[in-house]
Parts: sequence; C-alpha cells; structure tokens
Amino acid sequence: MDNKGYVMSGVSLLLILPAILLLAVFLDMTNEGIGENTRVISSGSVLNTVKDLEAHIMVAGKEILKSEADGVMNSGKPLSDSRATIKDDLQFVMDQKVQNYKENMGMELDCNITSVGNSEDPFAVQINSTIYVEKGNITHLEHISQDIPITDPRYPIPNPLPFIKCKEYGGTQVVDDKICFGPSLAYYLDKRGVANAFAYQNSTTAFIIKKCPYDPYKMHGNNNNTLKNCIDNGYFHESADGPCFLCRLEGKGTCIHYGMETFIVPSSSTNTSVNCSNSSENFTYNTAPSSIDHVIFDDIYNGTYQGDMVIYHINGFEILFIYLENAHRSKYGFLTI
Repeated sequence: MDNKGYVMSGVSLLLILPAILLLAVFLDMTNEGIGENTRVISSGSVLNTVKDLEAHIMVAGKEILKSEADGVMNSGKPLSDSRATIKDDLQFVMDQKVQNYKENMGMELDCNITSVGNSEDPFAVQINSTIYVEKGNITHLEHISQDIPITDPRYPIPNPLPFIKCKEYGGTQVVDDKICFGPSLAYYLDKRGVANAFAYQNSTTAFIIKKCPYDPYKMHGNNNNTLKNCIDNGYFHESADGPCFLCRLEGKGTCIHYGMETFIVPSSSTNTSVNCSNSSENFTYNTAPSSIDHVIFDDIYNGTYQGDMVIYHINGFEILFIYLENAHRSKYGFLTI
C-alpha cells in the first residue's frame, strides 16, 4: 500500500472513532437509565410496602381491641396486663403479614410492635412500631406512632367494666344496646357498705363506647332533652378521674390516666321522692351514689360519694332522673346545691 492509502485509512479511522465513542457513551447512559429506573421502581415498591403494613396495623388494631373487650365482656374476667396482651396479639398478626410478604414479594422486612399505651385522646389507643423493608439495594426504616380509635362503628367496642365488677353479684344482661344490671349493682354497692345502694336496683348504663357530641359538656344542662338524648344514646365523656379504656379492660374503676366516664341510670320511678335508708326498691331516694360510673365503681368506699337527684325528664307518670354531686353538676351545666 502506498503512502496515499495509509493516509486515507487514517482519515477513515479518525472519522469512525467519534461515532464509536458516541455509541459507547449512549450505551453507558442507557444502562445507567435502566439501573436508575430499577431503583425508582424498587423504592416505590418499598414505600408502598411500608404504607401497607402501617394500614394493616390500624385495621388489625381495631379488630384486636374489639376482640379483647368482647372476651372480657363474655367472661367477666379482667386482663392482667391489657397493654402487654394487645401488644402480643398485634405482633402475632403482623408476623403473619410479614411472612406473607417475604414469601410472595421477594423482600426482606420486619415489623416490630414496640409498645401499646395511652393516647392523648382517651377515645384512642396508641400503637408504636418500627417497620424495616429491604429490596435489592433499597432499604427503609420507619418509626410509626398511630392512634387506634375505639369508637369506629364498624368495630363496636363494649364497655368492659360493668361485666367485671358485677360478675360475682348476679351478672348483667345487654338489652336494647344497654347494660342492664338487674339486682347485681345494688348488691355490689351494698356489699361494700355504700349508703342507699338499692337506688341502683334495675339500673342501666351504656354498652358500646361512643363519644358524646355535646361539647362543651355544660350543654347537658341547657335543657332536659340534651341530657336525655345523651343517656338514650349511651354516650361517654372525657374525664380526668374516669378510667381509661385499657384500665377498664383490667377491671379498674379509677386509674392515673386521662380517661372517660358515662352515666349509670337508676330505674325510672312513679313514686314521690322520700328520704329512705332501707333496701326497699319501692322507694326513690333523694340522695344516692353519684350516677357517674367511676364513682359507682371506685372500690374505695369514700370514693363512692353521694349525689342529689336531678330529674331530667317527666313523661306522664314516669320520672327519669340521675344523681349528681356538685362537681359533676358543674361539669354538665346544672345548678350546684
């Protein structure tokens, strides 16, 4: 080959070389794009898994809270440690969920229920957890705190306390969405030496935990219909003295947490009010234990203090009333004595 041929070959190589370099750069960019796209997809899958586990905790939490309350209601036996029991129940459910993900999604993950406790809202239970998810080179660790409501109508939760307190005194029945004590509550109070215990013969109280919509609570005293509607619907109220839901599961009439209270309503009467200290159910007492459930179920006798009659509805010969002492009269908007 002459010199002219060598020159032409060199020129051709110089012309082809940029094209080769451009192709190499393009292929490298394409590979990087595929890798980045894979990471984005993996990251989305990881975050969706975290969200799914978080949602599952919420649903499973509601189911477990209801299940444990139903169990206490049916047995009359309190939980020894409601927080530990609910935590173990929920951990078992989440372990099954995690195992299902591992088998079907090709992920490494873990969900640890770290604690069950009181929320700032007494109508909720706080669940704390950690969720770890790993897929390929994508990992995610999240600490989650959730308030599980106890008032979701899809998961109606009964008030467990009356079933525990009155189990040994004849028990209770549920009629028309009310807990009916029959003679059991009067016997429970009388056994503790509480004055005028038999004012609560055939009394009733709320069955399903529902938050009262009348806020502020002083609205109850605005007119008789407000209190009647509250009692008829079986509403609960926030209370610094009432037991929280978790302690109710343990049979505690009072606790250190911010809790709730509801009314325990004596049987209606057609009798003239008279002062009476005997046990006849044919009399209506002017004074009797205050009709607040944490007052009635306070196992310290001095904590079950007396209240004065508040008539909130008269229908012909039927008189509906409760008993309130001054502190609760003020709370619910009634004149103090």
